[in-house]
Amino acid sequence: MLFRSASGAIVDGKGGFDPLNGQTLGSRGVIEAIRDARKDSSVRAIVLRVDSPGGSATASDAIWRELEVAKEQKPERPIIVSMSDLAASGGYYIAMPADAIVAQPATLTGSIGIYGGKLVTGGVYEKLGAHIEATTIGKNAGMDSPVAPFSPSELAKLESYLRAFYTDFVKKAAASRHTTPEAIDAVAQGRVWTGRQAKEKGLVDELGGLDRAVALAKSRAKIADDAEVELVAFPHPRGLVEMVSDTLGRRQDAAVEQWMSTSLSADELAALRTLRGTTALFRRGEPLALMPFSYVR
Repeated sequence: MLFRSASGAIVDGKGGFDPLNGQTLGSRGVIEAIRDARKDSSVRAIVLRVDSPGGSATASDAIWRELEVAKEQKPERPIIVSMSDLAASGGYYIAMPADAIVAQPATLTGSIGIYGGKLVTGGVYEKLGAHIEATTIGKNAGMDSPVAPFSPSELAKLESYLRAFYTDFVKKAAASRHTTPEAIDAVAQGRVWTGRQAKEKGLVDELGGLDRAVALAKSRAKIADDAEVELVAFPHPRGLVEMVSDTLGRRQDAAVEQWMSTSLSADELAALRTLRGTTALFRRGEPLALMPFSYVR
């Protein structure tokens, strides 16, 4: 039985650790783990532990697709998602292919929504004496440029793009929960729910922890309740070179984090996080399915 932990803000690529924002979840590592599990005939079920506020919409969609492929390839092999502290926006997106979703009563989940935009820094450049000009080909080719605000045409294009992704998000959620897009939209629109509320609204199947998710995986894989199963962590344990490299990288990250905590005041750290924000983890022009900092009671 595969067990994979998916923790942190979802980003394209490898992922890692950010001194200001903490752990990040790279889509590449999750996809590789799912592919390894798909090729392993001894894997009877897949349990994905999600602890993520979401992140990149495109990276979330890539993980969703890989889980869908695993589901189509071997329908009798159940996929169970266990939600930890939070599994919202992109975190909920990657949970949708599951045959069943198990959440804690206080898990922050839902937040079916998307947003996008950009920080305009052209005024800063002007104040520094830098005048930037760009040559583009195409009506909206420069819409992601940080130099100037969106033109009416670019803003309309962005809104159309975000609306299309949101509509697709809702449709996928409706298919996952065996309901209608209208019913999902009524509890979506970026709103965040507790796990107990999400169960009442049909966004999750059961309340419980990882043990309940494993028990459910055994049941759906037709494994006896009293049978012992091996939880195989994917990705597989790394070699010596990879472990040494990761250790050195973590030491560097820890050193940066230690320097900031000792050199900057709490107010300065808060201001730095506000200025840099989680959006600094993502690529320019990338839409975000990222949990807002509020929830519906």
